[in-house]
Amino acid sequence: MKPKSRPDARPTPEPSPERVDLFAPAPVDDPEATDPAALARAATLASGRAMKGRLWNEAKALAGLAESYARLGERARGGGQTIETMDLGLMFEVLADDDGVAARRLALNPDRVDDPDRAIKAEYQRRLSEVRQTQTHQAMALVRRIHAAERQIRDLGGEVVVSQSSFDAMAGARDWLLEATEELEDVTVTPSPPPGDPWKVGM
Repeated sequence: MKPKSRPDARPTPEPSPERVDLFAPAPVDDPEATDPAALARAATLASGRAMKGRLWNEAKALAGLAESYARLGERARGGGQTIETMDLGLMFEVLADDDGVAARRLALNPDRVDDPDRAIKAEYQRRLSEVRQTQTHQAMALVRRIHAAERQIRDLGGEVVVSQSSFDAMAGARDWLLEATEELEDVTVTPSPPPGDPWKVGM
């Protein structure tokens, strides 16, 4: 004996033949299906329509979706954070570099020819070398002007008195400059040194 069917029983819905396969390849007839910029525009348009229809929750969700697609587009174009938009705390850590993390990441290993970041590291090291050479040239010129001024004072009958702290500072500068000049590519930028030892205080 067949069981009686309940009059209020509803048939199980059949799967929709138009169900979207979320992981299907992009259709060849829709080139914008994988374009983040196009998807961002579509989501923005849909959000605007939802706003006009007073569908507040849908409008908010679509606006967030549009923003996410916009960020994806920036990354795809090589964009993303810039100096103007990056977090100031992170910028401070990079500039201060108390732990030397930034310096280590930008260090160039000449033996690593397969380093994907070799070009940017080489450019950074080149600019860093230029800055250091400029600073060394300026320091050398300053020291020589000090010695020239001391010589003029003595020639006019004056006395040059150098404190111990100044003498110690000059001795440290002497060691640093002598070491730095070995790396200079162009030493003709600075004036010729005075006769004798240009680093000896009071000469």
